[in-house]
Amino acid sequence: MSKKSFSDSTRDPNETTPATLTALTTQIIGFVREGTLDSRFAAKLVKRMKKEAEAILEADNATKSDWKELKKAFDTVDAVLREHDARLLVTANAALRASDDLPDIPTPR
Repeated sequence: MSKKSFSDSTRDPNETTPATLTALTTQIIGFVREGTLDSRFAAKLVKRMKKEAEAILEADNATKSDWKELKKAFDTVDAVLREHDARLLVTANAALRASDDLPDIPTPR
């Protein structure tokens, strides 16, 4: 997808707004916290949304307060994704330790 040039004053009715990106990011945060959205998929969505935000920024189609809210949402989703991934790592390490604690069962020869 290419970045659009907004040199004319007409507005595309399908144009993404910072408020929409903020709302989507907030929904993703909730879904990841609830465990209803895979964190890897969420990270890919957020990466794509950040690219969209850059395109909006280049087109200068947002207010400072829009950007402040969007940045806050992006920072929050990044923290939630890191926290989720850390919990997965802790769980995996605990499972490995538990399997290491099992007694060795001799294999038949």
